[in-house]
Amino acid sequence: MAGVSLTWGASYMFTKLATSAVPPLTLIASRTSIAVVFMLGLLALRRKAVKLTLRDIGAFALVGLTTTAAPLCLIAISVSYVHSSVTAITMALVPLITALLAIFRREYPTWRTALGIAVGLGGIIILFGPSTFASFGDSARGAVAAIAAAVIFSGSLFAAGLVKHHDPLTVTAASLTASVIFIVPLALIMDGVPDALPGTNIMLVVLVLALVNTAGSSILMFALVRRAGATFTSYNNYIVPAIAVIFGAAFLGEAFTPQSFFGVTMVLLGVAISTLRRAATPALSAPPPG
Repeated sequence: MAGVSLTWGASYMFTKLATSAVPPLTLIASRTSIAVVFMLGLLALRRKAVKLTLRDIGAFALVGLTTTAAPLCLIAISVSYVHSSVTAITMALVPLITALLAIFRREYPTWRTALGIAVGLGGIIILFGPSTFASFGDSARGAVAAIAAAVIFSGSLFAAGLVKHHDPLTVTAASLTASVIFIVPLALIMDGVPDALPGTNIMLVVLVLALVNTAGSSILMFALVRRAGATFTSYNNYIVPAIAVIFGAAFLGEAFTPQSFFGVTMVLLGVAISTLRRAATPALSAPPPG
């Protein structure tokens, strides 16, 4: 959970920096293509044959579209119109949307989950202040793109369950490959072929986005979904905005005010309320398997 939140939280800052010089779709196409090359290299080093059925191929196409291709493109479009914190705040809606979608699977939220979501959203409001939410009106395109990314990604956490019988490395490589098949043609159609390469600093940012914020975070996310399920994984979207604020204070010189500290604390408290459970007593705990 910490690893996923850290890599995703940092990605908003890097995406904002990169879109200042690279069109959003071209950025995501470049980012995912580099990540795919890296992941396929890891699979080759493992020297383990991967057998995929037609059902697996279809499932990976769906997972690649919903976990990577669509959300990343929408997030990149969003941060090109609005402040990156606005986009990060919107992604904090993912736990709520995931809990609502889980109702269709007859998984009803408990009072602890509802309370945790409420506390977490309260922390988001405190963290960024009402003025940040008011800025949604400044750019309808950015707001719509961010909300769409949150909805699609919420559904992707359930789609990831279709491939949980594969190990996280295989899932990451296959889903990223599928996402590249979707993104690259779209980027070429919408943005065209770039006239020149961006500066060295921007190229380094894209490389970090590819290797750390795409390949690395995907491995961690699929491992988390496999172990803890979609709803638990969605809670990291409360921590992500807090990470974004911390990165802004540490690397961009943004002030970390008492308001920010209190907001981050409430976000973490909301996650704790929703996810932590009191350990069972030894007399009542179930014996280990086998």
